[in-house]
Parts: sequence; structure tokens; C-alpha cells
Amino acid sequence: MEKTMLLGTYEINTSTMALLPFYNEFGVVHTEILESEKNERVALSPIKIINESCLFFGSSYEGRREAVRRSMGYVSLSPIMINLELGIFFFPVESPKNETCIWLSQSHVQRIETVDSDTCSVHFKNTANLILPQSKHALEAKLFRTAQYRYILSERVSERNMRY
Repeated sequence: MEKTMLLGTYEINTSTMALLPFYNEFGVVHTEILESEKNERVALSPIKIINESCLFFGSSYEGRREAVRRSMGYVSLSPIMINLELGIFFFPVESPKNETCIWLSQSHVQRIETVDSDTCSVHFKNTANLILPQSKHALEAKLFRTAQYRYILSERVSERNMRY
């Protein structure tokens, strides 16, 4: 059996589709990263990867959350802009305070289908899919909220570019 290498660090990029938490053999939360072409395993929790990626691109996770709150009024389950220029926006499937929180990239989600009342299937643009313990309606609301936030920010940039 081939042993998967565990990375010590990871910056979210345009190929990153999802951050999936898992527990190692010692009960420590790590992350499986789904990318367009491959999967990686990282010895960091998903929220730590989100925060480190925000810092890599010039802000903190808390700063990004505050920006969403001011723009849209949302405090819980806020979409997070990792990088506007690259169009990298993620949203949490559940409370980011939970170690089990999965994060999805808005731009990679193609569609969401109902499996049953409490389960849905997320289909990514690369034909991969992921079964999640959440209703289609609840997950679509988070996806649409993220798309709305992305639109608000891109409109602000467009308005400023036209003025100057």
C-alpha cells in the first residue's frame, strides 16, 4: 500500500476545490485537499489553512469575516474571500468553530443535487463529486451567498476603476 505524503503547509490556490477535515491516528485534525487534478493531505486543520491562506494574500481570517459582516450583515457561516484577483472564495458547510467543518470553493461547484432530505451531492466542474450531510437547500443558500458577496466586491472594484 502506497503511503500518502503529509504536507506541513498549504496555500489555497485556483485549483483548490474543497478542504475536508479528517482525524489522524492520534486524534489530531488534518485536512484532505481536493484539487482539480489531485488530492493532497496537510497536517493542519481546514480553518488553519483558511487563515494561513488569507494571511498569504494579505489579510487575516478575522479581517475577511469583518468585511463580510460590513458588506452583507452576515456574522455566522460567512463566505471568505481568499483572493479577489484570482477569484478564490470559500464557504463553510457548517460552523467554522467545529473541527469537522468542510470548506468548499464557490467557483468549482457546478451543481448540487438532493440525495435525501438530509444529504446532498456536490458536483464539481472537474466531474468529481462529494456527498455531504446537508440538505440541498441549505448548501445552495451558502453557495449563493458566496456568489452574491463575490459580485458585490467585483462591482466595487469595477466602479472604482471607472472613476479613476
